[in-house]
Amino acid sequence: MGINLGLITTSFDVIDNRASNHMCGDKVRFMKLDEAIRGNVTFINHSKVVIKGKFMILIKLKDGSRQFISDVYYILIMKRNILSS
Repeated sequence: MGINLGLITTSFDVIDNRASNHMCGDKVRFMKLDEAIRGNVTFINHSKVVIKGKFMILIKLKDGSRQFISDVYYILIMKRNILSS
């Protein structure tokens, strides 16, 4: 299911204006993946997830054009993808 928010239509599950990081659990969405990038992301409820890499993904805009979103963390256990606004 896609989300339509202004100009962006994407299959990301959540677009969150409080999120400070873009996160994706679907490895095939990444154009390339720098798996040397490691760390943790802490959520507001103090739970942590492990970062397994970082790079960029391609999203489709409402007008049909495409745009790269950079600095997206690959979080293996993410069940929903988050795009911060």
